[in-house]
Amino acid sequence: MPLHKPQPSDKEVYELAQQLDGTLRDAVQDLGFALSLADTGPSLQAPRDEDILERAASSDAGGPDEGTWVISPRVERSGHDQCIVRIVAAAPRARELRVRVQIVANDLVSVRGLAMLRDLLSPQSAAQAAIEAHKELAACGNEQSVAKPIRSAGRAILAINAALFGGFTAYGLQRASGSDDPRVLYPLLAVGTGMGLGGALLVADEWNVSTGDAWTLAAGGWWAATSGYLLASGHNVQPAGDRFSWATGGGIIGVGLATFALTQTSMDDGDATLVHSGATLGLLMGGATEWLVQGKTSDIADSTPNTGMGVGTAIGLVSAGVLATRVTTTPSRVLLIDVGVGGGALIGAAAASPLIFNNQRTGPVRAWLGVSLASSILGGGVAWWLTRDSAPGAPPAKSLIPWLPPGRPMVGVLGASPAPGGSVPIYGIGWEGSN
Repeated sequence: MPLHKPQPSDKEVYELAQQLDGTLRDAVQDLGFALSLADTGPSLQAPRDEDILERAASSDAGGPDEGTWVISPRVERSGHDQCIVRIVAAAPRARELRVRVQIVANDLVSVRGLAMLRDLLSPQSAAQAAIEAHKELAACGNEQSVAKPIRSAGRAILAINAALFGGFTAYGLQRASGSDDPRVLYPLLAVGTGMGLGGALLVADEWNVSTGDAWTLAAGGWWAATSGYLLASGHNVQPAGDRFSWATGGGIIGVGLATFALTQTSMDDGDATLVHSGATLGLLMGGATEWLVQGKTSDIADSTPNTGMGVGTAIGLVSAGVLATRVTTTPSRVLLIDVGVGGGALIGAAAASPLIFNNQRTGPVRAWLGVSLASSILGGGVAWWLTRDSAPGAPPAKSLIPWLPPGRPMVGVLGASPAPGGSVPIYGIGWEGSN
């Protein structure tokens, strides 16, 4: 039987459905999909699963054999001030439906619907859906009529980073040899860059390398090379050219560890962001920790904390890499936590700055550094807590600020506004919860 499409007589459910529809229409275009404005959707007599699959098998824009994505948002009442939001999606020429279902408060229908749609249409989910549809139709003998999914989306990222790392390796070898003859350097740079580029293209042809995989490999190579160079500088390795050997060796080890991690699980963009973030925070906190041990920050030329930064980078890189194989996160959440860490460090440093005004003794400097480190960790913890996902239907969390109602801050789509062409989303900052 056809589904019931909300009518104006349904009042609240009709308004929520209109808001959700307007929000998702903008969201699919923000996610990089082309929305056919000439397509008014199914008729009232044909909003069935069978009709969705039939519509996904054809496309007005690309011809009948290309297919198109079809999205069906559905809202129904579920108790007082709650609704069941169901997003149904069909990939081009697919033989199955992909569904996300969640019970949400009425005032969060558009926000949660937007998050559910992003899960369904994320690059990883979309690619996986296309692969599954391709396999099913190939099994039925229709392989010729299905466009192959994009393979190795991270090919360009991997190729650029591999070429640069190959050139850097060649430069490091030339510096370590003690030669500064350009007749040796330029051929080495050409060979190193060519080997890195060729190896990356071979890897991308052999394995399906996503953008997250490519950026994870880049993080392993560059941050491990940075750690090796900083450790060599901290130990005052002489001659100075030998420090590039440490950097090259560290980069090779980092690429090896990243490759091993990718054999265990594939990395998405959120995982890659987490790895880069961990290495960056490790570098900064490692340097601050060495200064804390030294008890001074003056005379920077003689007290640059190379050893601390090198050790911190290595610890941050490895720890974040292991964590990325165990958790699933988004780039935006990682960046928000980074903002919390940086903001906490700045607030702590400003609050404790009177300790070091015209006073460079060891005790006050250590106190100032300790407060800055502690406040950065506290800021990161608060940002992590504020950006966590709550379970559907769970009561709102207690506020950290006594005079604020229970809940937490939110950034994104707050609602929808009627417009001549339909509802449009309202973006802003709000407080998620209830009085």
